[in-house]
Amino acid sequence: MHCILGTAGHIDHGKSSLIKALTSIDPDRLPEEKKRGVTIELGFAHLTLSDKGKDHEVGIIDVPGHADFVNNMVSGVGALDIAVFIVAADDGWMPQSEEHLHILNYLGVENVIIALTKADLAEDIEFTEELVRDELIGTSLEEATIIPVSSITGDGIDDLKAEILTRIKELKQSPKNLIARIPVDRVFSPTGVGTVITGTLTGGTLSKGETVCCMPEKLTSNIRGIQNHSSQVETATHGMRTALNAPDLPLNERGKPGVQRGSVITLPDTLTETSTLDISLSRQERSIRGQSATKRVLKHTETVILHHGTARVRARIILHSQTQLAPGESCYAQLRLESPITACVGDRFVIRDGAQQGTLGGGVILDAHAEPRQFRSEKRLRFLEQRAESPSNVRQLILTEIQKSPILSSSAPLANSPFTQEHTELQVAKLIKEKKITNRGDHIIDPAGWKSAVSTAENVITSFHKKFPDTPTMPIEEWRNQLIENGIHPSLSDHIEKHIVGSGFNKIKDGIASAEHSLELPEHLVSYADQIVSTLKSAGLQPPPRVELADTPDAQQALTFLIRSGKVIELDPKALLETSQYEAAKQAVISHLTETEQATASEIRQQIGTTRKVLMPLLERLDDEGITIRIEDYRKLKQ
Repeated sequence: MHCILGTAGHIDHGKSSLIKALTSIDPDRLPEEKKRGVTIELGFAHLTLSDKGKDHEVGIIDVPGHADFVNNMVSGVGALDIAVFIVAADDGWMPQSEEHLHILNYLGVENVIIALTKADLAEDIEFTEELVRDELIGTSLEEATIIPVSSITGDGIDDLKAEILTRIKELKQSPKNLIARIPVDRVFSPTGVGTVITGTLTGGTLSKGETVCCMPEKLTSNIRGIQNHSSQVETATHGMRTALNAPDLPLNERGKPGVQRGSVITLPDTLTETSTLDISLSRQERSIRGQSATKRVLKHTETVILHHGTARVRARIILHSQTQLAPGESCYAQLRLESPITACVGDRFVIRDGAQQGTLGGGVILDAHAEPRQFRSEKRLRFLEQRAESPSNVRQLILTEIQKSPILSSSAPLANSPFTQEHTELQVAKLIKEKKITNRGDHIIDPAGWKSAVSTAENVITSFHKKFPDTPTMPIEEWRNQLIENGIHPSLSDHIEKHIVGSGFNKIKDGIASAEHSLELPEHLVSYADQIVSTLKSAGLQPPPRVELADTPDAQQALTFLIRSGKVIELDPKALLETSQYEAAKQAVISHLTETEQATASEIRQQIGTTRKVLMPLLERLDDEGITIRIEDYRKLKQ
């Protein structure tokens, strides 16, 4: 089993010395660190602990304790399985001890062992331990195990190893449903090797030869090689300190984006960059000595420094329902970042003040792809409250997301989710089966939302009929546009149309109508319609021109209704017949062709007594209806 252990504690309390005593590896690798005797950058070591023939590989991250390097410390504790919190017996509780405790709390690190280092320098180790225990009253470490150790004499080292082994055996098994992610903490390019990145792998696996993506830079590369604690491996798994040789990834340079600390290595098409995060935010009530920032209120719209994974970025903080946040308080907030990062819903973070002089708070990301607009609305507050109930539960994430968005992709309903697509699709299928969500094609929607969308779509059609009772159908494109105006996602219109057609609604050519709709002429147009019908009846097969028949807008509307309702036959735009006159002309043509078998248009015109302007479109209509057929210059009845 692989796991990650990290240190925390005040400067010069013996973190690096303790790691060397545990592993025989000096985690301070930089010349400046050797010279000053101070950990500046993250240091790394590893330890193998055996139990009943089973080896447990422990990757160890040594973090800086000096106040000037707290930013680097935060980068090292984002993915810890176990933390060893170090307090020197000769110094006791110090300012960075308090700050590191705050950071562990904000990042949700609860599996903590306290190592009381330099035990050989304490006059009364039991009294010293009691003093440390007093400092922990009311904190998350109040009941933590305290083990006195000495890196000089070796006292307590075996006890500490035994406690670490106990904690390892209590760890949960590696997660199977999470995507693979490596927050990059180091990157370099040895001659002849190409780019090498290091970090702690969480979630799934990465294998040699696989293609990975560097985010938020959107760069890809194949994995040429993988190392774990300087040993070549074919596959890296959850909890491994991992070095990837990804030769196609350029290093970040001025004006040329590339991989750097803060980047995230994952599989392609898995995550996207984000510049807006909705969060739950809390502040510790206890202040940190020497840090005035931890005592003052955090103000609405204040500039802060966000620490997420190994990324560090300036951000503007927007508080939801208040203008300030005091120590000991919690609230919902939004972070608007100056530059994008790659984060997942459920991730933890820390914020420090804009001058990077103090740790202000931390919490959980509730929406990793949030919208800045209407953040302070009541609707967003309800969403955040529901999301905060279980931000690491994929079912709850889907159900809350579908309340926020009208329609979601069934295969990828969550933006920047830590869960694999396979696991998400499985949960979607279960929710559909439980009728908690409704699927329509490749999309899902909540049942209440679907019912509301269908009702809105039907009401749009019936409202159109009321407004235009003399129009047989509503144009389908106009209907679709009105659905969008009513807040219905365009992808739903096809599914709604399929749902309602045949169930009380009909689709006729390019229009849609209620099956109960019958054409009605508005009362003020009845007299115009009666006059038109009377005129056409009197005219027989010698109808007046259309402009004379309908010379006003009202008359034109009445004529349109008569044509749509079948009371007037429009042979072409210039030739109109009252229906009974059309039927009489049709029968006259049929009778004449029955007697003569065939006749020219001129012979038919003379027989039925009309003009060529009426006859030609009349014959073409009879051809279209399959009554007659034209053969050269003759018309015959179609057999």
